[in-house]
Amino acid sequence: MIDLEGVGVTYPGGVEALKPTSLSFGSEITVLLGTSGAGKSTLLRAINQLVTPSSGTIRSAANGLVSGGCELRQHRRDTAMVFQQHQLIGSLTALKNVLTGRLAYHSTWRTLFSLAPQDRLIALAALERVSLLDFALRRTDSLSGGQQQRVGIARALAQQPAMVLADEPVASLDPATAANVLKLLSDICKSDGIGAIISLHQVQLARTFADRIVGIVEGSVVFDGPPEALNDQVLARIYRQPVQDLAPEAELNGSPSAELALSLAME
Repeated sequence: MIDLEGVGVTYPGGVEALKPTSLSFGSEITVLLGTSGAGKSTLLRAINQLVTPSSGTIRSAANGLVSGGCELRQHRRDTAMVFQQHQLIGSLTALKNVLTGRLAYHSTWRTLFSLAPQDRLIALAALERVSLLDFALRRTDSLSGGQQQRVGIARALAQQPAMVLADEPVASLDPATAANVLKLLSDICKSDGIGAIISLHQVQLARTFADRIVGIVEGSVVFDGPPEALNDQVLARIYRQPVQDLAPEAELNGSPSAELALSLAME
């Protein structure tokens, strides 16, 4: 469980990217839904303080008040990130990239040397979970976009987190690959009892994979509820336009290719 109380982020120059926000997150799959620039990424990064909040407090069930020092280090270990652009080291193998998810469990001096065999076993098991064990010794820059994102998911799993934070994890993927990657992430989180907070702008993917949807507009939460409550009026409010004009922003909503991809992914 992670609790945000009045958490806001104001960037230099007075840009208020996230207005004071109070939310609680548990073991469910939560999708942050909104347009580009709505504040979804800022909220995600504020949760594990990759962006330092300008106001408010963050508490986790495991670490209490997250303020700095040892508590912050443990909090970041418990909240693994999956990034839009993968954030992998292309010249390293998939296995070595996944092993970076184990670094938070070791002191700084220990990370200068080879990690323990147990860490390698955890990393290999994570690659197996995402069906990439056969690619463990392949350089990640030789993998497809979908495979690279699966390596990113495996790296997050290697942290053995309580929560996964995924920032637009399928934005650069085709509809079929996007649906498969989200299904994989959703299935693993539900199987392991891991919470997930995933930022998206594709309505149909949000409706398919979310247990809960939080709609964000200009840094403010305008909707918080189950997918079935995401009606046309709510969508028009989130996207600030009539629902029939949503296709450019929510490109997977109602598209025949998207519907086919989702049906195949759910089989």
